[in-house]
Amino acid sequence: MLLLHPAVVHFPVAFLVLNFVLTLAYLRYADLFLERAAYGSLVIGWWGSFVAVLTGTLLLAYSWPFQDNVVLWLNLHAVLGIALLLIYGQALLRRRRAPQLLDGTDRNAYLRLLALGLVTLLVDGWIGGHLVYGLGFR
Repeated sequence: MLLLHPAVVHFPVAFLVLNFVLTLAYLRYADLFLERAAYGSLVIGWWGSFVAVLTGTLLLAYSWPFQDNVVLWLNLHAVLGIALLLIYGQALLRRRRAPQLLDGTDRNAYLRLLALGLVTLLVDGWIGGHLVYGLGFR
């Protein structure tokens, strides 16, 4: 059970980064396959993030009590994990409500949302790595 979180976190990271890359590729090449693949990556990435947050929460419950030097980092990692669910959940809602979003007037707002999600994802991933490799949290 304890090794579940480190095993699942890589999948949402990969799929959400892939979503961003495929979205940009669609805007460049206007290939409908790229648009559908970007949406599929977003769906899989969001669900993977949900599983990562769930398994991370279970890992926290089993790792109690914490060392003093990791509490701040754990809280920040958890808050950013929830923020990722909210950001990418908002992106999913926008895509579901307006399937032609990438070709419409709200495209730039959607791209800013994806960029915010990508930055949040990278920072949260770095913090997770710092917890494990820098602070020795297991």
